[in-house]
Amino acid sequence: MRAFSLLFFRVIALVVVASPVSLFAAETSSDLNATCRIPFEKLKDSKTNESFPLSAALNEGAGLSGNLRQRYIVADLNSADENGNCRGVQEYFSPVDELGEFPRLHAIALSRKTDVASLVKENVNSLLASEGTPGDAAGLALELDDLRNYLEQVDRFKTDPVTKPAVFNGYCVGQTLSFCEIVDGEPKLVYRFVTSSSRSPPPLNRYYAPINVINTRNWSSDRQYTPIDARRDARMGGGDARIIPFHNGGNPIAMPNFMHFLPAPGYTGETGNGIHEIAGGLDSGGTFGSPVSLGCILLNKFQPKLARRWIPRQAKFFVYFEPNRYRHFGDAATGKAKGPQSSASYAASADSFAQATEDIFGRRPERIQLPEFPLFPWWSPSQR
Repeated sequence: MRAFSLLFFRVIALVVVASPVSLFAAETSSDLNATCRIPFEKLKDSKTNESFPLSAALNEGAGLSGNLRQRYIVADLNSADENGNCRGVQEYFSPVDELGEFPRLHAIALSRKTDVASLVKENVNSLLASEGTPGDAAGLALELDDLRNYLEQVDRFKTDPVTKPAVFNGYCVGQTLSFCEIVDGEPKLVYRFVTSSSRSPPPLNRYYAPINVINTRNWSSDRQYTPIDARRDARMGGGDARIIPFHNGGNPIAMPNFMHFLPAPGYTGETGNGIHEIAGGLDSGGTFGSPVSLGCILLNKFQPKLARRWIPRQAKFFVYFEPNRYRHFGDAATGKAKGPQSSASYAASADSFAQATEDIFGRRPERIQLPEFPLFPWWSPSQR
């Protein structure tokens, strides 16, 4: 239940645009930052039954810079809206020139009437000469290294944002994963991606905790882990060059850019899931955006590279859904979600989750907090 297995589902191809299968377009909103406010307006803390305070989103990792502490993740796993309509998905990528991590390069680009990416071939001295009041060379060199790293390790894999209709091949589409940050005391959306979560209806606040913590940040096989990546990981609270596989009955399948998450201390939830690229890398069934995984939170091919780079270790990860809106199938003619789940089926699913975990991994997961090493014993440290 931790990963998307080729034994259970056909896996998908990436960029999906509006489909003739459905007349209903992706749900759009003029309020771009609405998903980033979900933890503070809609999601209920299972301890208090109240929404979380803004402070709950702050990263508590020691040694992180202030801007990194403001980054958090929100999964909106409702594929249907309040009226039972499938929602569709419209992804959102902030342009490089609007990212907050290159402030000095952004100012220089503005003064030169060019874009930030064009500065990548410059040297630090020429860039310092373009600053009205030159700052420290080391800080600017760090921004320049990070820009080069971003363009080489992430941006070259970039795809167009996915637009997926409300009902695609009979599936009710609408699950999203948003990367957010607090800017001037307000939640701001930086990226929104299509995602898929557990195919079985998860027991509310028992399988996915409402608030989680990113525990490990791992790598992928289609790019080299460099010294610059290692230095950035040190600033991001930790990261690793290892590649995490899904056991798959003794025939491991890589889960690229696996970011393991755990329930925040004091909360209940599964301890073996992660955010990662679809195992196998494709989605030929057109199911992506609906609840179809074995438990992990899945992304397409470019998006998890960006996630692995942007999200620091110990970032807070909020998971929101309402059981009656967690729908798998939809009617292409009406856009309506199909197959409402009964409260009894949600309550019973806790036992089926535990059994599935035991069947797939040969043991029930231990409920431990922030282990020093990953929870995947088949992966040897010698394989890093």
